[in-house]
Amino acid sequence: MTRQHRLVRDLAAIEQQLSQLLRSANTLSVDPGDPVARARKSTWVPPIDIYETSDAFVLSAEVPGVKSTDIDIKVIGKVLYLRGERRWEPEAHHELYHRLESSYGKFERSFTLSELIDDSGIVADLDRGVLRLTLPKRSERTGHKVQEIPIITGKADQT
Repeated sequence: MTRQHRLVRDLAAIEQQLSQLLRSANTLSVDPGDPVARARKSTWVPPIDIYETSDAFVLSAEVPGVKSTDIDIKVIGKVLYLRGERRWEPEAHHELYHRLESSYGKFERSFTLSELIDDSGIVADLDRGVLRLTLPKRSERTGHKVQEIPIITGKADQT
């Protein structure tokens, strides 16, 4: 992958994160003195790790406390959408919270899929608060055939 291609990809990722931040700007109007109201109206973004294996890309999202029924994963066109909600369920009813630092609310992430990914074979698994999506690589790129080119050597190179 060329340096310029990586730079464009990184800039696109930054643009996506800024867009998500701006969409959640309406949550800043919650009274800062009321941690319960902040928890109910906040938006959070689960951290995502993406790595590559020999036969797949793996997307790992930290979503502690989120049930699988509260997560929606879709591929529309060449974009993978990950949406969900971490609901606030207070353990202590009628108690006065002094500090509430956990984030709750709806989230949405989107990722443009490479042509290398076989989007019909994506598998999702939720285990101990970690959502893992396995995005298998295509055996061949669509519309492109892989052809090996044999090297013909001269008599001097055969020894």
